Amino acid sequence: MRLGKMQGMLESLLKRHGKVTQRTLARPSWSDIENAGFDVMATNVYRALGGTLDIPPSRLGSWDIEFDGIALELDEHLHFNRYRASTLASPIYDRLQGFPRQTYIEYCSLYEEQCLRVGSYGGKWTNPSCENQFGIASESGNLNGAGAPRWKQRAFYDFVKDLSPLVLGIRTARISIWDRLPD
Repeated sequence: MRLGKMQGMLESLLKRHGKVTQRTLARPSWSDIENAGFDVMATNVYRALGGTLDIPPSRLGSWDIEFDGIALELDEHLHFNRYRASTLASPIYDRLQGFPRQTYIEYCSLYEEQCLRVGSYGGKWTNPSCENQFGIASESGNLNGAGAPRWKQRAFYDFVKDLSPLVLGIRTARISIWDRLPD
């Protein structure tokens, strides 16, 4: 099932129980990260991914869903790979109470092949903007060497959004396509 369809279904379910809005909740800017004192940590994460810009980018897209003032992100296949696992190693996650860090690390290991299957081509692998930030890509599907600049960018942007509770005081939740609901 495509992400847009999954997101639409989730929005329909949530609308029955609260208010769903769009583009009302802020996303962290670089100045927000600096003001909160997390700029060095964020820069270290960016550099560990191979980031090359002097100041890491923080031009984030809107939240997938906003529900009753909570920013929800629906994470599909492309969010689970070695690059995202490296961001999850940051000590900042020790301060993000309730974040499913260990589960997400496991998903990155278990489902990287799925990520590779759906994201090893075209704009899902690289684009000029990503290469400007993370260098020239390896051949599509080859994670050795330079790997996938777009995957690195996505991992970094996920990391920046994860800072939102600490930087902006916004409640956030991530829902993975791999999550299982209790019976």
